[in-house]
Amino acid sequence: MGTDLVVDGTHDQRPTHPTLHRHHHHTRDGSVVMMTGLQLAILSGAMMATGISVLVWRLAPAPTHLGDAIARLRPGTAEITTTGQFHRPDTETRVGAWAQKHLPAGVWGTPPEHDLAILQRTRTSFYGSKIIAATIGLIIGPLLTLTAMALGVSVPFAIPVIGSIGLGAVLWLMPGAEVKDKARRARAEFSYALGAFVEMVALERLSGSGVPQALQRAADIGDSWAFQRISATLKRTEYTGHNPWDALEDLGNELNLTDLVDLADIMRLAGADGTQIYNSLRARAATMRNALLTNHIAAANRTGERIAIPVGLLVIVLAITLITPAFLRMLT
Repeated sequence: MGTDLVVDGTHDQRPTHPTLHRHHHHTRDGSVVMMTGLQLAILSGAMMATGISVLVWRLAPAPTHLGDAIARLRPGTAEITTTGQFHRPDTETRVGAWAQKHLPAGVWGTPPEHDLAILQRTRTSFYGSKIIAATIGLIIGPLLTLTAMALGVSVPFAIPVIGSIGLGAVLWLMPGAEVKDKARRARAEFSYALGAFVEMVALERLSGSGVPQALQRAADIGDSWAFQRISATLKRTEYTGHNPWDALEDLGNELNLTDLVDLADIMRLAGADGTQIYNSLRARAATMRNALLTNHIAAANRTGERIAIPVGLLVIVLAITLITPAFLRMLT
């Protein structure tokens, strides 16, 4: 009749209804957490819907920014080093190229072009670092939750979800902060090298060298990355036919270095009008040294102010430690 009868001797006959399967999970305190078939169905449906959504999002073409589309037309799958060898893109570059192609342009915001230029990093590599960092942040939460469940600790569902999203957002922003900090230190290092470069250009001009020769010889003297960057820019003008001061101005604008732009303006006066620029170069070098010294003094003052706070707290704690016993003896 639709149900089975169970007969057991003299026991009452009772119908056995189809059993609702339940999955039991024992926690550390002995309580039982039951997951019904309905809950399993809801969880499976949610997972299937998520998978279908990801698949549709993956296959649907994303709106493309015009600048990104033009940038992708340039050959960037392999880079040629100064030794003539091909340098294959690293993991960050490959991930960034995929993400830049499939994700909307509005996801990235405004990239720090000047900071990336001075660090000689591509926008694709920067995007890849953000994707990798955010992915790590999203994975850490579920991994910790699975570890806790394996140890018998019950974790509410909201905690790993909120924690993963928050950690992923924080790690998404970390590559930008790291690039900004590295670029600030790189600009400070470039300013040191540029001060010496201006002095050597002035000496070359005093010895009678022309503007292009003075710039190239001064750049070839140093072996730091800043001198090599300037030297490569100047050597490129030999093949492009551009004026060296224009190339230096473009480099200064690209790296956001006003001192280099000012040097290019001074050299333009000498190259176009034949103006004697020795005194101008020496004055510019002195101004750069004074600016660096002022920055060092300001940084030292900031460090001193930061140190003064914990030192003051330490003195207060020490004073309380010495005064308290005597005060308690007076009360007793």
